[in-house]
This record gives sequence, C-alpha cells and structure tokens, in this order.
Amino acid sequence: MKQAIHRLRPWQGWLLCLGLLASALPEALAVERSSLEAAIVFNVLQFVEWPAEGGLADGASLTLCLNADSPLLAPVKQLEGRLIRRMQLRVLKMQGSQHQCQAVYLDSAQAEQQLASAAAEAVLVIGASDFHPAAPPSIQLVPLEGRLAFDVNQRKARQLGLAISSRLLKLARTVSE
Repeated sequence: MKQAIHRLRPWQGWLLCLGLLASALPEALAVERSSLEAAIVFNVLQFVEWPAEGGLADGASLTLCLNADSPLLAPVKQLEGRLIRRMQLRVLKMQGSQHQCQAVYLDSAQAEQQLASAAAEAVLVIGASDFHPAAPPSIQLVPLEGRLAFDVNQRKARQLGLAISSRLLKLARTVSE
C-alpha cells in the first residue's frame, strides 16, 4: 500500500484528498442540517400559544415529541430544559397515543401514523423539510435555495385553537388562511 501512495503524482494526491473530503461532506452537512432544523423548531415554538397555556404555572413543561429514529432527536434533546416563554421544553420519543405532546415533529410515515390518534387535540404539527405528510401540518419546513424556510397553515392552527404570532407569520414563506 505504501508503495502505491508513493507512486502518486502530486496532483493525484490532491485529487485523493479532495475525494476523501467530498465523501465526508454529506455526513457533516447532515449534522449541520439537523442542528439547523432543531433550532428552527425551537424558535417556532417560541411564537405559538396553546389554548390552555394561560392557566399554566411558571416552570410548566411544553412537550415536543419526535419519532425515536428521527435525526432531529439528538439536537433537540440538547435544547431540553430551555425556556419557551415561561415553560420548560421537554422532549419525548413518540410511542403510541401522544396525548401528552403539545408539539410533534413529523419526519416519517411512522410518526404520522402515531399522531393520527391525537389529531383532534391542540397539537402543533411541524413537518420536516424532506417529509410531506398526507394531511398538511400547521408548519412545514421547506428547503429553499440552499436554506430552510417554512410555510404556515394558519387555518389548521386556528382549528386546533393554536395562536401563531404575527411576528412568525411575517417570516413565513407562505401563509395559507
């Protein structure tokens, strides 16, 4: 093996290095993308009010549920305990009926099926940028020219009794009434 490396011309060595870097790049980008999506999800939660929120005591928890195999689980778990207005973020893996979740991040058909039983409750559904569920979520992350944007389904949010801040609506790519 050593002899083969010594026989490489300098430009071939550079190509080999570039090839190795390029093969590592998708993994690095995936980590950055999941961290970026986690930050967007956290910030979106800052601008949503749930119907029962007015009666919550300081330090109550706001529960965000994700599928157990979601690439966002680890980055969102790092945000657990941070305050969203006056509530602490709690992160749970989805299992069966999700009646304890105030928000759900959908990134797979399995997660969508798990959420179906709680469809009538005031659960904010955020769809991943690469997953488009059968029923439109209240907020859908959207890849747009190398960055992430989001669309808001205001009608869906109102049906669930959720109030989305006008400040968040101004940042949305589209808002459907």
